[in-house]
Amino acid sequence: MAYSHVRRKYTIVGIDPGTTIGVALLDLNGKPIEVFSSKNYSVSDAIARIISLGKPLIVASDVTPTPSMVKKISSIFSSPVHELDESLSTEEKVALTKGEGYEYKNVHERDALAACVNAFRRYKKKFSQVQKKTPAGVDVEEVKALVIKGVSISAAINRLISAKEEKKKVTKAEKQEQEEKKRGEEGESEDILRLRRVMKGKDEKIVMLEGLTTALKARVEEKELEIRSLKHKLDSTRSVRKKEIEKAEEIRERGREIKRLKEEVKAMEEENAELRKIIEGLKGKREIKVKGGKRIKIIKSFSRAAILDTDRKYGLKKGDIVFLRDGSGGGASTAELLAKKGAVAVMYGKELSHFAADKFFEVDIPAFSTGEIPVLLNEEGESDFAFVDQHLLNEKIEEWKRKKEKIEEQIVLI
Repeated sequence: MAYSHVRRKYTIVGIDPGTTIGVALLDLNGKPIEVFSSKNYSVSDAIARIISLGKPLIVASDVTPTPSMVKKISSIFSSPVHELDESLSTEEKVALTKGEGYEYKNVHERDALAACVNAFRRYKKKFSQVQKKTPAGVDVEEVKALVIKGVSISAAINRLISAKEEKKKVTKAEKQEQEEKKRGEEGESEDILRLRRVMKGKDEKIVMLEGLTTALKARVEEKELEIRSLKHKLDSTRSVRKKEIEKAEEIRERGREIKRLKEEVKAMEEENAELRKIIEGLKGKREIKVKGGKRIKIIKSFSRAAILDTDRKYGLKKGDIVFLRDGSGGGASTAELLAKKGAVAVMYGKELSHFAADKFFEVDIPAFSTGEIPVLLNEEGESDFAFVDQHLLNEKIEEWKRKKEKIEEQIVLI
C-alpha cells in the first residue's frame, strides 16, 4: 500500500522474507513511504521496487540471526544491517506498529514495518541531535547518512560544508565560462540546443539503467543460487540411485551365500545323522572309545567356580579342549580364565554372551556351539567327559582361523 507522503532521498527498509515477501520503507524522520507484500515477488523484483522509492540507508529485519535474503539485499545496496540482540516478539511488533499513521494488511507487512520502526528508534535520538546541530544551508539528510556510516556529527557537517564551498567555486567558474561561451556563441544554432536536451535525457536514462542493473545483478545471483540447488538435488538423486544398485548387488550376493549355506547345512545334517548312530551305540557304556573321536573335559557351567572345580578334579592344561554345558553365564573374565588355564578350543551349549565370544576371539580360542560340532555324551556313566569328531573339529578350527585372518586383514586395510 502506498502513502501520499513526500518521498525522501534516503530510506530505512524493513524486510520480512519468505514465500510471501513483506517490505516497508520509512524516511529518516520515521514517516512511512510505502508498505507492500507479494507472493510472486523475487528478490530482484523487491530490489527494483525499493530502488524506485529511494536510496536505502539502513536495512532491517525483525529476527536474529539476520536472514540470508536480508543480508543479500543489504550487500547489494552497500547498506548496513540493523542487527538485533534477540528477535522481536509478537507483542513488541504490534506495539511498534501502533499509531503514527502506520498501516499494514497482513503479518508480513506488519513484521517488515516493525523492523523499520525498531531500526528508526535506535537512531532517533542521534537524528534529533543532527537536526539541532546542522546549520542552515547544509543538507540534514546527508549529515544523517554520514552519521549512520560512522562519521561524527561535527565531522559530517564540516565535510558537507567543505564540499558545498568547493562546489560553489566550481559552479562559479563554470558560470563564468558559460557566460563567456554564451557571449561568443550568441548565434548558437537550434540544433545544438536540441542536442543538449537529448544529452540531458540520456543522463536521466543512465541513472535509470544503473538502478535496473542493480536489480538484474540480484536476479543473476538468485538464478545462480537456484542452479546450485538443482545441482545438489541431481547429486543427491545420483547418490540414491548408486545405493539402490549397490543394494541390489548385495541382495544377489546374499542369495548366493544362502545357497552355499544350505548346501553346508545339508552336508552337516547327513554328518549329524551318522553321529546320532554313534551316540545310540554309546548309550549304556561306561568306557567310551570312538573311532576318530577326541575326548574332552566337561565344565558344568560357564562360571569361575565351575572352571576351578574341573581344574581341581582333572586339571586343565595347555592344549585342552573343553565343553561348557551352559555357555550363557560367563563373560570376558571367565573366558580369559579359560585361556590362562591353557584351553585351545571351546564347545558350548546355549549361546555365549557377546563379551565372552569377543574375548575368545581376541585370545585366539575358537568357540563352537553344539550345533556346529556335535558333542557325544555318556549320560549313564562318566559325566565329566565327552567326545567330539576329531576330523570335524580340526576342519572347523582351520576354517575359524581363515575367517579370523580375513577379518584382521580387513581391519588393517581400514
